[in-house]
Amino acid sequence: MDNKRYEGSLMAKTGMVASAHPLASLAGIEILRQGGTAMDACLAMASVTTVVLPHMCGLGGDAFFIYREASTGEIVALNGSGPGGDLLTIESYGGKGNILPQDGIISVAVPGAPLVFEMAAKRFGRLGLTKCFQAGIDIAREGYPVPPQFSRFVAAEKEKLSKFEETRKIFFATGGPPKPGSILRRPDLAATLEAFASGGAEYIYKGPFYKAFQKMQKEMGGAFSGEEFPRYLNEPPRFYRPLATDYRGYTVLETAPVSQGFIVLEELNILEAFEMGKTDPAGPEAIHLMIEAKKLAFSDRNAHAGDPAFSGFEVSRFISKEHSRRLAARISRTAASVQEPSGAESGSDTTSFVAWDGEGNVCSFIHSNAFAFGSGITVPGTGVLLNNRAGRSFVLKPGHPNSLMPGKRPMHTLNCYMVLKDGEPFIAGGTPGGDGQPQWNMQMLSLMLDHEMGPQAAADFPRWISLPGTDVIGLGQPFQVQMESRFPEETVKALREKGHTVRTVGAWAGGGGAQIIMKDPATGVLLGGSDRRVNGMALGY
Repeated sequence: MDNKRYEGSLMAKTGMVASAHPLASLAGIEILRQGGTAMDACLAMASVTTVVLPHMCGLGGDAFFIYREASTGEIVALNGSGPGGDLLTIESYGGKGNILPQDGIISVAVPGAPLVFEMAAKRFGRLGLTKCFQAGIDIAREGYPVPPQFSRFVAAEKEKLSKFEETRKIFFATGGPPKPGSILRRPDLAATLEAFASGGAEYIYKGPFYKAFQKMQKEMGGAFSGEEFPRYLNEPPRFYRPLATDYRGYTVLETAPVSQGFIVLEELNILEAFEMGKTDPAGPEAIHLMIEAKKLAFSDRNAHAGDPAFSGFEVSRFISKEHSRRLAARISRTAASVQEPSGAESGSDTTSFVAWDGEGNVCSFIHSNAFAFGSGITVPGTGVLLNNRAGRSFVLKPGHPNSLMPGKRPMHTLNCYMVLKDGEPFIAGGTPGGDGQPQWNMQMLSLMLDHEMGPQAAADFPRWISLPGTDVIGLGQPFQVQMESRFPEETVKALREKGHTVRTVGAWAGGGGAQIIMKDPATGVLLGGSDRRVNGMALGY
């Protein structure tokens, strides 16, 4: 491995974690040092981020992961997301607007995260949920210092959060958002995490949490019949082999639909038609080609993707080399395409983390509430915020693959990846950021695979996002590219000359919060990177 991969990255010999919050990384590395697996470490980080990043994730949200089990060499993935209410149909709601509400009870889908946590712990864990969740329970009960960024997030979402009494009591107890440096305690959430850790998923889907949810949603005029939560527990998601493509000799793995991870593979397949390694990664040629690859892959997602159980979506067609070669041939090197847009801006509403243990177990994990603070609703007495995935993601167009339908899961922004070199784990990573995820993962994978950058350098590299994406709230917006101001002025100018509408943002305001671990195949040294755009860290030993 080229020594430049080591620049700026944390190095460790035995095990490593990386997450978007220091307390989560500390919990994860402690679990590894106590003999836990990479999955145990991810579950510990999930419990802590549930508490300290409540705007991004929690028991009321969804969770996806890719896991490599060292003892068998098997690599599997799991998608944890649920449907909306059975009574929510296009016929019953379609006449009330072009999209579903983006907050409130109608926007809520059955949360998939709790069942994922339990299934992951049983199959790949060693220490059990009670042990892995103890750090999150303790932090919720004893409190943690509020960082300035979180206080700003609460203030920015005041209108939504103030609509709902339980949520308002948590985040506006003093009349305003929690002050930076104040201690935020979450006793209700601590009790729920403890009850879930000991009682398992049944506590959420059939037990006291379910009953509290049902009582609340009926009072709010929700669309849940009462069968959705128990049915989700009785018909759990299945482990599956991740999607894969070859990219210049590396095997890149991604989560399958309803995840939009296939977009990353489609983008990479398109890029393979061009000599990306010979381009300047901060120059106009490389960025233009990636923007155009993004547009083509997102167009496929918006037109064709839906829950395969309902839509018959055949993802293999879209990640085939033949399909991508045809798309690559449509890209002009000199002019931006102007195909019809069909999406919206991304949201920083998710958190991801990675873990690599001394036995060679590797995990890339991501969980989310959808938009920031999800639906805005907190189930009374539980401290659990509910997602707004149904509102964010379903379309109300009859016959569309992603149209609203009872029992159907909406298409999902969450995705995470793993890269193999000669069949062995080489990189595990992911980033939050809604529709930014497939774009930023593409950018960082190209930096690491085409330009031999290490995890920290790739995470810190100037970032861009092409809008719109897939969110229904902004369908029809015109194309634009948002670029961090650290890109050279010459690059911005050249992209505009190609026809791109470019808006520059702050030096580190491009979005996302990448967490990446790479293993040097020659030495076995682990290299970690944690995005400077968030206050996380990589830790190893």
